Amino acid sequence: MKLVIFVSPLATLVTPLSLKIRDDGEMKMGTGRFPADHTTEESLPKHTIYMPVSPPANEKLPVVVWGNGGCVANGIAYRTFLTEIASHGYIAISAGAPHRIGLSNPGMMTESIEWAAARAGRGRFATMDATRVVAAGQSCGGLEAYAMKNDSRVAALGIYDSGYLNDTDRAMTITKPVFYFLGGSSDVAYKNGERDYSNLPKSTPAWKGNQPVGHLGTFFQPNG
Repeated sequence: MKLVIFVSPLATLVTPLSLKIRDDGEMKMGTGRFPADHTTEESLPKHTIYMPVSPPANEKLPVVVWGNGGCVANGIAYRTFLTEIASHGYIAISAGAPHRIGLSNPGMMTESIEWAAARAGRGRFATMDATRVVAAGQSCGGLEAYAMKNDSRVAALGIYDSGYLNDTDRAMTITKPVFYFLGGSSDVAYKNGERDYSNLPKSTPAWKGNQPVGHLGTFFQPNG
């Protein structure tokens, strides 16, 4: 089941990015119902957590485990975007502590999932729903999300400006629901993402959004 809609992405592959990280006091708390911010936890020292400042007591918050573009392990690299996501009632866990230098790997997504399962329902994470997890990422981070395709704890995949590199047939094995956000023909990963979307099994629920905004999409614009 495939649905194609052309919308603005909430948006390079494995090379380092020059990210426009805003750390100048201009950051907003998202446009959703729940003003959000980022935080850290001693029990998850290599990650950054985005969540509502005052989590709603009567709603369960799904989890997004996120991989950054370039596989950079800096948890605030996509702060604008992830804050926006969290403000709509999600807990987003990014690879990398704030301002950390280094590279991430798919194992960091696994760490996020395991941490969420252990902490859900406790303390300030009382409303975190670790039974609803999406693995998502941009560019190289999208490849990390793909690596979660066989993890039974992951309900869906989010692929932003990404696609398999030389493994041209691997998308044929994806059975989880998957959504794609692509940046048009100027997006270096556009052809990869289009190919993967076309190669999905017909029985795999899938969605594709495409807008000509290039590989970095709108991640570093106001509200991501």
